[in-house]
Amino acid sequence: MPNNEEKLLILKMLEEGKISSEEAAKLLEALEGSPYDNTREEGTTRQNKQINFQFEVEKVKEKMQEWKKDLKKNIKVHKSNEFDKVVEDFVDKAEKLGKNLAVTTYGVIDKMVDFVGSFIDTNAFNVFGSYKVEDRSFEWLAAEGMDIDIEGANGNIVVKKHDDNKIVVKSKVRSPQNNADEILTLSQDESKFSIKINKAINVSVTHEIYIPAIKFKNIKFTTTNGKIYVEDTISEDFQCNTKNAHIEIIGVNSNNIKLSTKNARIHASYLIAKEIEIDTTNATLDIKHIKAEKIRAVSTNGRLLAENIKHPDDIKEIDLYFKTSNAWIKINMNDMNNNAYKVKAQTSNGGINLLIPQIIYNNLGKQGLGGATVEAESVNFTDASHKVYITAETANGYIEIVK
Repeated sequence: MPNNEEKLLILKMLEEGKISSEEAAKLLEALEGSPYDNTREEGTTRQNKQINFQFEVEKVKEKMQEWKKDLKKNIKVHKSNEFDKVVEDFVDKAEKLGKNLAVTTYGVIDKMVDFVGSFIDTNAFNVFGSYKVEDRSFEWLAAEGMDIDIEGANGNIVVKKHDDNKIVVKSKVRSPQNNADEILTLSQDESKFSIKINKAINVSVTHEIYIPAIKFKNIKFTTTNGKIYVEDTISEDFQCNTKNAHIEIIGVNSNNIKLSTKNARIHASYLIAKEIEIDTTNATLDIKHIKAEKIRAVSTNGRLLAENIKHPDDIKEIDLYFKTSNAWIKINMNDMNNNAYKVKAQTSNGGINLLIPQIIYNNLGKQGLGGATVEAESVNFTDASHKVYITAETANGYIEIVK
């Protein structure tokens, strides 16, 4: 009888994209033996499971191809004000399918969702390709404690640091009326620099933004159907909001960081914050090299990956909350310090693996077929000077936490 570790390895390779769904099915079939061996009841049970797995994989593949064709066709023929509806209909189908599939196929669902994000990133502008581009440039002298609030629509926002003492924005506007001055509203004074969108229907507005390395009060970037990329900012509060496109932030230093999108991944690295809130749907959350006191990361049908999370200076506790569905949660603390851990992890139709030395299991329970619940803490948790609290929840997925 093949051992479970071999099966899990195959499913892990499928989930990480190292093998295709067909290859995974063949490997599992090889482990189980001939699908026609009905000499024992146990063999028959394994055969049925394998047939179900192959059936689900084929079902997902067929749905993916069907929905991809519909998505491309509909985006080309619909007006941009219906663009959101077309995309959301696609991912709603994916989400419903993901909820109804066994854990063995959620890696395929994750690939399908990645397709949505890549399609939006590379093709959103095709909706507005026939419109003339109008370029606009804005500059304003920056000062400590200012607010920055900039909106885009159906386009990207890219933010970078520069050595000048000014806020510089280079905007591109597409609309059927070629009326950029009516679409954009600029507001600027000693305390705030703001660009707002008056008409979001049938327009596309992208921004390339350059800001100096000073501490702002509030920084907020908002768009739709376009990615947000930000590097090297300092502020008291920091927000990024988009949908149907990914968010990537690097080197952000802020008391409070909030990142939100739909149907696309979020990648955050080299952050320093007191509190971080990250949420998306139908996509992966990937956070690395973080100093934070509190992190809340939530997705659906997408993996949660966290690595190298540390205490901010003079802070002795970290509170981490991770939640998703139909996907893995993997947390690698890369902890070289003497932190103590308290973990509460829960999954259905999956397993939990804690690679934390000197851990005491207070509760080990199972719920449903293949599900698991774990409550554990370090032997010295009560008296430890530095503590890490981790709560991890998923459905149809595995949880792994490494110290």
